Amino acid sequence: LSVFGRTRLDRCFHLFSGKKKQTKKQSTGYFELQLISVENPKGELLSGDCCDGERSAADGRCSEDECDTYFRACLKEYQAEVTTNGPCTYGMGTTDVIGGNTFQFKSGQKTGQSRNSDAGKIAIRFDYAWPRSYTLIVEAWDRDNDEELLIERDIRKGMINPGEEKQVVQHKSSTATIEYSIRVRCAEHYYGSKCNKVCRPRDDYFGHYVCDQFGNRGCMEGWTGPDCKTAICKQGCSVAHGTCRVPGECKCNYGWQGPFCDECVPYPGCVHGTCNEPWQCKCEKNWGGLLCDKDLNYCGTNRPCKNGGTCMNTEPDEYNCACPDGYSGKNCEIAEHACVSNPCANGGTCHEVPSGFECHCPAGWSGPTCAKDTDECASSPCAQGGTCIDKENGFECLCPAQWTGKTCQIDVNECLGKPCFNAYSCKNLIGGYLCTCFRGWAGQKCDINLNSCHGQCQNGGTCKVRGYQCVCQPGFVGRHCEVQRNRCASSPCRNGGRCHTLLDGFMCECPQGFSGTTCEVQNNPCSPNPCQNKAQCHSLPGDFFCACPDDYEGKTCSELKDHCKTNQCQGNTHLLHTGPPFKGVWHISSNVCGPHGRCISLPAGNFSCSCEPGFTGTYCHENINDCVSSPCKSGGTCIDGINSFQCFCPDGWEGSLCDVDVNECSRNPCQNGGHCVDLLNDFYCHCIDSWKGKTCHSRESQCDSTTCSNGGTCYDHGDSFLCSCPSGWGGSTCNTAKNSTCDSGPCENGGTCVGGGDAFTCICKDGWEGPTCAQSTTPYNGGICVDGVNWFRCECAPGFAGPDCRINIDECQSSPCTYGSTCVDEINGYRCVCPPGKAGPRCEEFIGVGKACRHAGLQFPHGSRWDEECNSCKCVNGHVSCTKVRCGRRPCLLPKALPAPGGHECVEHQFLTCFSPPCHQWGVCSTPDPPTPLHTQCEPNSGYLDNSCARITLIFKRDKVPQGTTVENICSELRYLPVTQTLARERALLILCDLSYSNSDAVEVAMSFEQDGRAKDGDRGQIQEAASAIIGALSKRHNSTVMLAVVEVKVETQVEAPPVGESHYLVPVLCVVFSLLWIFCIVVCVWWTRKRKKERERTARPAAADDEKVNNRLEPPRSRARKDNRDKDIQYECKKLMGSSERACDGAEGEEDGEQEGDEEEEDRGLGFAEYPAQKCSKAGAQDRGMMGKGGVICTSRSGPVKAPHRTAYSPKDNRCKNLNAAKLSEDINDHYV
Repeated sequence: LSVFGRTRLDRCFHLFSGKKKQTKKQSTGYFELQLISVENPKGELLSGDCCDGERSAADGRCSEDECDTYFRACLKEYQAEVTTNGPCTYGMGTTDVIGGNTFQFKSGQKTGQSRNSDAGKIAIRFDYAWPRSYTLIVEAWDRDNDEELLIERDIRKGMINPGEEKQVVQHKSSTATIEYSIRVRCAEHYYGSKCNKVCRPRDDYFGHYVCDQFGNRGCMEGWTGPDCKTAICKQGCSVAHGTCRVPGECKCNYGWQGPFCDECVPYPGCVHGTCNEPWQCKCEKNWGGLLCDKDLNYCGTNRPCKNGGTCMNTEPDEYNCACPDGYSGKNCEIAEHACVSNPCANGGTCHEVPSGFECHCPAGWSGPTCAKDTDECASSPCAQGGTCIDKENGFECLCPAQWTGKTCQIDVNECLGKPCFNAYSCKNLIGGYLCTCFRGWAGQKCDINLNSCHGQCQNGGTCKVRGYQCVCQPGFVGRHCEVQRNRCASSPCRNGGRCHTLLDGFMCECPQGFSGTTCEVQNNPCSPNPCQNKAQCHSLPGDFFCACPDDYEGKTCSELKDHCKTNQCQGNTHLLHTGPPFKGVWHISSNVCGPHGRCISLPAGNFSCSCEPGFTGTYCHENINDCVSSPCKSGGTCIDGINSFQCFCPDGWEGSLCDVDVNECSRNPCQNGGHCVDLLNDFYCHCIDSWKGKTCHSRESQCDSTTCSNGGTCYDHGDSFLCSCPSGWGGSTCNTAKNSTCDSGPCENGGTCVGGGDAFTCICKDGWEGPTCAQSTTPYNGGICVDGVNWFRCECAPGFAGPDCRINIDECQSSPCTYGSTCVDEINGYRCVCPPGKAGPRCEEFIGVGKACRHAGLQFPHGSRWDEECNSCKCVNGHVSCTKVRCGRRPCLLPKALPAPGGHECVEHQFLTCFSPPCHQWGVCSTPDPPTPLHTQCEPNSGYLDNSCARITLIFKRDKVPQGTTVENICSELRYLPVTQTLARERALLILCDLSYSNSDAVEVAMSFEQDGRAKDGDRGQIQEAASAIIGALSKRHNSTVMLAVVEVKVETQVEAPPVGESHYLVPVLCVVFSLLWIFCIVVCVWWTRKRKKERERTARPAAADDEKVNNRLEPPRSRARKDNRDKDIQYECKKLMGSSERACDGAEGEEDGEQEGDEEEEDRGLGFAEYPAQKCSKAGAQDRGMMGKGGVICTSRSGPVKAPHRTAYSPKDNRCKNLNAAKLSEDINDHYV
């Protein structure tokens, strides 16, 4: 009998006892089997008989009475050779009768007849660590009265991990087809791949934590420690002197006090003392004694000596007084011959009295020693408002203009000074005067014209043209602006000072950092320099800013910077001292190195990761592949672990490296004296004495329950047997797996397949999950997973970091904002909130103080920036300037119940194009005013191009585009790019999008600048620059999921063609010009050659003797007849040496001194003359030669006698040789011609 051969009573007893046992001991998980379908169309048993009734003799079919089918499941340890008998070591389960020959279940419920909702489900609980490998025997039985008959048996073995995913198994045979699913699930509070990791949340004395999905403990807020039993004390509580039992508490240790337990308790009774440790009493200055109650400076504290005595400290709380002459006593309070020291001043007379002395003071002095001047003004002697000035033994009165006399009681006759201007008469009054004014005049002096206020308005007031009215300046009132109302009305205090009105003016209460009468002086907060570690200080209004070096941070650069924190690391950091070998290196607990590494902060802003054993890589993200050396032998499957590996051996092999052949004869399977022969994954018995069977166990049959493995059916053929193996198995005893499902490579992404037959389990690499390792553990925040050999790495989008890209990099950690501005962290960037007077991305630009701007009903301060839809605006001194991108109406989701951005209504739009279906019901945001109509020929798919139009084609990878994306979403992404705002600072930029007509995976974008009357030649370069900028922005990594799916970009712009009329004639014209230049050069050369030839012939002719004949050529020197081409060339070059016909010149070259004849001869050889027919020349006689030099020729004009040659100063008009080749030669030539 099989393992299920028990009576119903036994089964019920075991089921009841199993339930009772489960209530006593909680299970760690359970193995779940869910039937899907059963097909037994013939109603037969495994033996071939009918379940019920007899087989029809006519057609051989069983009767219509169907089988009463129920199922049993036996779960046991992994067996290389499966035995259907023996105990179910892992457990067993049985269903009730759940159907007939054929029935199905959907989602755990049977279709057709109404049955229990749990019908078809068998749950086998276990209370041990799940071993992952198993053997499952599933049997379908027919319950016919008290007899149980086997319909079908399916045997499965392999590996399975706990999880929610189900493995579907389909068993087919000639008798029946069974389909079911299996899975292993951990019980509540149990986790891990073996359901042996226990984690129960608790909040009591033994811990305060919760459990995550992997069974790891996570401390509740306010608790820490390995068991989350340590409370986090109040922030600031002294770690050394304070403790807490509940979070937020700070209880002081004995001897300490204060809210943070950082104040020591002084010695009891300590009066004027402090402490650094408990029970100390360190005395303050000038105090001593055990309790610091002894005054060491009694003299300075109490000043006990009187009458000019000198006090001297002798002991704590003791003193002596050195008394002046005439005084004695402890405190010099006793007077002895007090008048000896002449104590009375200012001429006072001293008289001794029993108590000391007494001074009789002269007039004007008072006091004990006549040292106090008597104030004669105390009695207010000056009348009529006069001012009293105290003097020595008297006083003086400064009287008003109307009064005079010692005490201002005599009236002054003001009329003597003729104060009245336009008056009949002046009348003196007591304390004043009265003017009788002419008609039309008024005022005390009759100086006010009643008909005009010109010249009458005081304090800057202006007179109106019509009527008598003075328009006063702020702070003044009255008919003539003569009354000052409030000196603070003109706001005299600057820099936020507060004005206070005084009787004779005002006073400014200045804010911190300013001083002066009107708070105009700004104090320098950088003097002295508050910045530490050689940082530079910058002054700010009422504050300062320290520009810290790379290794320091903080307000005053006093804190050492944590480079692991500023280099894309996050998390709580703890400084650990590493000893002298690692001086300057800090180990930081930071997430940048992942869960398997530790961040090491290095100098100069660098860091590195120290990896745990088994991991490597920059961020310790690569699990070292321990299977790379193929350690598993005999075809074993290697599963890489952490710094280890595990070998799954095929049938017939064992050992840690699958290098040990399993000796199937070790169990002595051969009976009755049979000899066992070990085979690979099998054995063979040589039977004796007519014994038969696989194990020589029978004399009658070759078959028994163990002959065929893995559910094979044995057939006796006399001297041998034959096993009919189920699908997936082969061999003489069905012990060899064939057509394994692992052969087809079902595990994706480098997963390792383990199993045999038609069942398998995929062991996935890090970064993948699911039954076939097809599901990626997708990185966070748009990161891209890069698969490697036994490792994976997440390439994070800009602004994110960490092993799985879930860390948002805080760009504000490096304190990029200057001058005390506030840094606001954003995705892949930061924003600086600048103080007044500063602007720029880092508040580094000084813009001063300007006017605020009013825009869209709101007020913006000077220098501020803000976004309006896809445009950015800034305020500069009251003027608002915004970029000019045509944003269009933003897409929104219908129905109308969902509000659109900005509080607008979402309305339907029938022209929105879906790019990645299925799309939601998209609409557009409503606008209070109708949108401005667009008048442009630059549209997508139109083929139109001009100087201000460009077309960009974006080709996408469809499977990466998020579902529900419309073309309008893509267009909105382009309009909101930061580079788009930069391009539209001066001219309006229009971007239109549509689905490409030629490529369904592409979107065509038309981009153009709106015409503003500019020259079209400049538009071409601008639109090409704009298209290049858009492409550059798309080629960079960004956080937009839609734009990350772009795989190719095409750009079309108009090619710049040469202007009409120039391109056709430019090349011919240039050719003609160059040809003419060559011809001209040839002509000049020919003319030059002929000219030189004639000149040589002319030079060679003998000079004519006739004096009347004009000869302007130099006579060759007699001493030197050398004629070379150089001399002839120079002679020809000097063709303009002679002047006009009215001038006389000599052709002789020479100096006044006869000592320089050699130089003169050299110069003669370098000169020549042109012919001038209007001149007359003759050879000089002997006398002339003697006066002029050798071989001279005198040229005279017709209008005057011959004059002796003389030297003239240099002039630009001198007849000198031109274009001489030798510069030195031309410098040495001396001009002798007039």
